[in-house]
Amino acid sequence: MAKIRSLIPVKLLGSAAGGRILSPIARPVIETLATKEQVSQNVLLTAIPFVLFFVSLVLVYMALVVFAGKLLRNRVPEGVYRTIEYVLIAGIALGVVGMFQPWLFALFKISFFVLLLSTLSFILWSHITLKRARR
Repeated sequence: MAKIRSLIPVKLLGSAAGGRILSPIARPVIETLATKEQVSQNVLLTAIPFVLFFVSLVLVYMALVVFAGKLLRNRVPEGVYRTIEYVLIAGIALGVVGMFQPWLFALFKISFFVLLLSTLSFILWSHITLKRARR
């Protein structure tokens, strides 16, 4: 239990939970503290709930990267690591090519998600270290 607990970035997840809880609360608080004219003219006041939600989403992703990096540290053989890395790079390339093709709009939508998932996966995968060769 203690070994698994040391892998989980508790502070990042706690901060993400705090942002997620404050996000829906922020809008009513802003509406009671500021006039409608101030809210309509100040973009930052309107954006606070979105920013809180987005930051909490980024913190959860950071926690996932830290968890995966700690969990798979020195456990992935070089052959497997390189194969997955090349597949992710190919996904990024296919996503870019699919987004810039002018023929099918449906392919544009699919390519966007392929590019997004491949990029996020590549960022995560780049934080994993290879298994060291024995001397």
